[in-house]
This record gives sequence, structure tokens and C-alpha cells, in this order.
Amino acid sequence: MFERFTSAARHAVVQAQVEARQLSHPVIGSEHLLLGVLDEPDGLGGRALRRLGVNPAGVRASIVEIVGRGCGHDLDADALRSIGIDLDAVRKQVEGAFGPGALDRPRGRCRRGRRRGYTPFTPRAKKVLELALLEAIYRKDGYVGTEHVLLGTLREGRGLAALILARAGIDRVAVEAALAELRRTGQADTG
Repeated sequence: MFERFTSAARHAVVQAQVEARQLSHPVIGSEHLLLGVLDEPDGLGGRALRRLGVNPAGVRASIVEIVGRGCGHDLDADALRSIGIDLDAVRKQVEGAFGPGALDRPRGRCRRGRRRGYTPFTPRAKKVLELALLEAIYRKDGYVGTEHVLLGTLREGRGLAALILARAGIDRVAVEAALAELRRTGQADTG
């Protein structure tokens, strides 16, 4: 399925996995795909969302507000905070010295039986990717870009990403208008 995806769209999917891991979520959902689209600087989908006022920090905060962090993440932070240790400051300092993700938990400690290094997609996330392909076909594009993933998210309409976008007042009409404006102003590199 991914052979038609642009490098930006592939990067967005890879980044979705990174986002799921950083939030300690055991699966990749539509919300993680949304973060992946936003994270891709060359992608048309992320540029359209940023033009509409959507940013990764806001989406991440909405995800944490709605579903929380996975696997004891909050318990660790609360326990350390109770004895005067700021986990965010520690993480920042350690990652500055040893690189991003240096304190990430080893995979597989939260959910028994999961293969190391593999984070599965939820059925809704799979549906978003299928709909992204259909959006590209419908538009007669010879590729699947981040804009198609975004449109697939909106078309799926029931996942957490669609809910977050709806709460922000973002619908298909607004996205189509932002995409058209980017194309009109010559900022529509395929992504």
C-alpha cells in the first residue's frame, strides 16, 4: 500500500509510530497519524493545518486530555514530583546529553505478547490510510501525500483525530480551502 506514498507521507506514518511511543500508547491511532502529518514540514497536509491554526503541541495536549498517556507514565511523573523532582527538566537534560528518547522505556513492558519494535495500527488508523489512497485516486493524483492522509482522516470522521479537528473548528471545507490557497500561491509541493 505504501508504494504510492510520497516520502513526506511515509515520514508522517513513521512519525506517527514515534508519537505513539512517546505518549506510551500501545497502538498507532488516527490521532498519531494527525501528529505525523503535522510533523512533516514539507507535507501539504501539515502546511494546510498550520495555516488553519492547528499545531502539534495543541493536538498532543488534546490527545493527553482525552485518552491520557499510556502505561504508568503519569504515575512516574507524579511520584517524582511529590519528592521534588521535575521529570520534564530531567528528561530535557538527559536528552540534551544523550539524544532524544534516551529515557524511553523498553518496548513490551506494558503489554504482554507484543513484538519488540512493532506498534500495530488501530482499525480506524488503517481505515484513514485506505481512505487516503481513495482520496488520491478520486483526485487523479499519481501519489498519496500528507494532504490525502489529512483528507482521509476527515473522511473517516469518527476517530480521535477527526474529533480533535472538529473541536478546533476544522472540517473538510476549511481544509480544501487551505489546500486550494496553498496551490494558488505556489506552495503546493507534493507531500
